[in-house]
Amino acid sequence: MAPKPSWWYTLQEARRQACVAVDFYNRPGDRQSYADFVVHMHLAWQNLLHANFMRAKTNIYFRERKGSRLYKRDKYGQKQSWDLQTCLDNTYKEKDPVRLNIEFFIGLRNSIEHRFERTLLTATAAHAHAYVINFEAELTRLFGRNETLSDDLRFPVFVQSLSPEGMDEQRTLRRGLPLEAKTYISEFEAKIPKVIREDPRFEYRIQLKPLRGVKAEADLAFQFVNAKELTSDELQEAIDANKTGNVVIYEKLKASGFEDEMLPKSAAEAIEEQTNFVFSTNDFTKLRHRDGVGPASGKRAAEEHADGENCIYSRAHKNHVYTKTYVASLIEELSDPMKYANALGRFPEPANP
Repeated sequence: MAPKPSWWYTLQEARRQACVAVDFYNRPGDRQSYADFVVHMHLAWQNLLHANFMRAKTNIYFRERKGSRLYKRDKYGQKQSWDLQTCLDNTYKEKDPVRLNIEFFIGLRNSIEHRFERTLLTATAAHAHAYVINFEAELTRLFGRNETLSDDLRFPVFVQSLSPEGMDEQRTLRRGLPLEAKTYISEFEAKIPKVIREDPRFEYRIQLKPLRGVKAEADLAFQFVNAKELTSDELQEAIDANKTGNVVIYEKLKASGFEDEMLPKSAAEAIEEQTNFVFSTNDFTKLRHRDGVGPASGKRAAEEHADGENCIYSRAHKNHVYTKTYVASLIEELSDPMKYANALGRFPEPANP
C-alpha cells in the first residue's frame, strides 16, 4: 500500500482538534472549558485549510520577503507556516459568512477571561454552533463524505436551558458579560451587513421541539432533519407519529425568546455607547417608527406589532423589547455621521466631549 501523503496527516489532525474542541464545549459543570473549545477549533480550522493547500501543492510558509527563496523561521529553526488569518485571506472572499464567523472567534480569543467563560459561552452559543457546523461542511466539501465527523460526535443531552429556572440563569449570565467582550461582539456585528448577520453560517440558531405521539422502535435512533430543506408534505411526514425517529431542526434566523433583547432606553444607551454620538430614547423611537418596527405612534403595545426579528412582544410585561439584530443595524447606520444626520435631521454630537 502506498504511503499516505503528508496532507492526509494534517487533515486527520484537523479532525482530531475539532473533536477535542466539541468535547470541551459539551463537558458538564466545571469540566467544561469554552476557552479550550475556541483554541482547539482555531487549530482545527488552521489544519483543515493547511491540508487543502498542501494537497494543491500551495506553499504555506512565510518567505523572508517577497521574491525570496528563504523562509521565515521560529526560534527553533522551524519554518513558519501561515496563520489562520492568512489562510482565510487566501481561501474566502472578504464578506464570506464562513470567513466572518471564523474571524469572530479569532478576535474573541483575546476577550475570554476564565471567570466569565460561562457568560461568554451563553452569549455566543449560536456563533459556536455555526463554527462547528461550518467546519463539518467544509471538511466534507473539500475532502468528501468519508471524512465526516458525524460518526465521532453525538448530540449532547442537556437540561438547563429547557426549564424556566434555566432560562432565568441564562439571562442573568448574559447581563454579566464583561464590557470588553460585550463591546467586541457589538462592534464586530455592527460592521457586518444585516444579510450576513442573519446567515446561519455566521450565527446558527436552532429550536428543538419535543416529539409527541406513540413511542416506536425508531425512538432508539435519531435522524436530524433540517426543516428548511423539506417541502410541507415532507415536513409533515417527518413529524408523523410513525416517524418518531426523526428530530426536526428549525433554523431560527430571527430572535426567539429573551436573550439580548432590550427595552428602548437600553437600546438607546447601547447605540450611544457604540457610536459615541449622543442618542436618546426619543431618537430610538423616531427611527423605529421610520423603520416600521414595533407599535406605531399612538398604538398600544400588542403582540400584533411584533415581527419576531426586530421586535418581540413580552406577554408577561405587556411591552415590546428590541433585538440585538435591529440595534446592531442602527449602530451600523448611525456610526456614519452623514447617515446619522440624514436619519435624525441634525449632525451628531460627541457623547463624551
